[in-house]
Amino acid sequence: MLLVLAQRPRLLVLDEPTDGLDRVVRRDVFTALLDFCSQGSATVFISSHLVHELERICDWVGVLDRGRLVAGCRCTAFKQGIKRLRIARAPSLVGDTPFVVLAREHTSEDEIWVVRGWQQPMTQWFDGVGAELKEIVDLDLEEGFVELLRTARSK
Repeated sequence: MLLVLAQRPRLLVLDEPTDGLDRVVRRDVFTALLDFCSQGSATVFISSHLVHELERICDWVGVLDRGRLVAGCRCTAFKQGIKRLRIARAPSLVGDTPFVVLAREHTSEDEIWVVRGWQQPMTQWFDGVGAELKEIVDLDLEEGFVELLRTARSK
């Protein structure tokens, strides 16, 4: 890969660039990629199943499922927009929400919802339907990726 970077391409497409590498070499590969990007105006497109590795280096994320783009946005927007919510007295029918409900799970006391498109002012929606939002949990990139694919595949 160092030979490719020495050519200073404007577009670099990598498919599973760290597959089979140990942790030290993986870190070296990503450090070289970050250095390469910081020195010029290059675009690096990485296809990888190791989502947790990409979280610290990617600006944009695209989620593909069976050849279909399920999501594409800035990495920070993706992470900030997918949340796990713990809700008391959740409505039985979701109806018209200002966010997309990806998953619902009943626990002994509350419901757990995974939502997409979340913004902080949306907490008021729960007051309007008589529910209580008890907790908002941030998901990392991999957890959001899994929830998004799980939902896309269930349709």
